[in-house]
Order: sequence, then structure tokens, then C-alpha cells
Amino acid sequence: MKQASHQLADRTYAQLREQSRLKSLEKMPLNIREAVTLDDITGRTMAQLSRWEAHPDRRVMWSWQHWASRYAAIYPKRFELAIWFHSKLCSVSLGRPTWGAGKLRLDMIESSPEKTPLTGQTVQLTVLVAETYADIIGAEQIRIMNPINSKVRSHYEAMGFTYVGGKSDYCVKDLL
Repeated sequence: MKQASHQLADRTYAQLREQSRLKSLEKMPLNIREAVTLDDITGRTMAQLSRWEAHPDRRVMWSWQHWASRYAAIYPKRFELAIWFHSKLCSVSLGRPTWGAGKLRLDMIESSPEKTPLTGQTVQLTVLVAETYADIIGAEQIRIMNPINSKVRSHYEAMGFTYVGGKSDYCVKDLL
């Protein structure tokens, strides 16, 4: 059972995540804003994610059930995002602020293995929401941890991130 202080932090940061999603929607073009829903990772999300598990085009094999539960139990300040286009789940991501709170880590980003109307745009939308959330919680930097391959890393670099290799293995972007 969660302690009362953890429950309070959960509620507080859930409200901040919702605020960041609403602010991010306002920044999106109208044609996307009208069709997109930004949400936490919910039971509905988990039901859709189960359909991704055996998909032959899936590039990562994360257990979203495991990681979403773990992050919810440990990190009340977590970043979590499910991007929907109407009733189609397009992307899911999880992250958390660093212990010093000056940086927001995006630990997992996965786009649908099937083509969606947002194919090719989900990382940009995720980063938009992450930047908004980082601003709200006072983080000055976003890190996308462990890019899965050089093509993905190059995609992040084209979005203004800088790759930090070696043991660190992340892409970083300072926020103004």
C-alpha cells in the first residue's frame, strides 16, 4: 500500500502531466489537435499494447505492463504518455526526472508497429509534451535514453538533440 505522501505526490504530478498535455495540444496544428488524444498509460492503453506484443514489425520488446506498473509505484513525478489518433494507439512513452530534478529522462518511447496517421510524427509530439512537462516541473534538459539504433539516434539528432555516447548512451537537448 502506498503511503499518504506518495499518494499526494501521485495526484499532484498526475495533474501536472494533464496540464502539460493540455498545453501541448494547444501548440499543435488544428488538424492534428482535433484528432489526437494525449493521455496517461491507462487500462485502455494496456489493452491496445497487448496487440503490439507479437507484431512482426515491432522493434523493441518492452513489457509495458511491467514498466508502467513499476514507474507508477516508484516515480510519482514520472512522465508517461499515450498518443491516440481517434481510437488508434500511435505511441507510448515513459520517463522520469533525474534525482536532481534538473533533467527529464525519456526512458522508453515506442511507436505503433503498424502504420498510423501519425507515423513519423510521434517522437516530435512526445518531445513537445516532454518539453512542456519539463518546463512545468523545472527541468532544464531532456534526455532520450539508449536510442535503439543509429537510425533512431540520427532521427533524434535531426530534432536538435546531441548524442552522448560511451557508457552514458543518450541524446540530450537543453531547454531555453
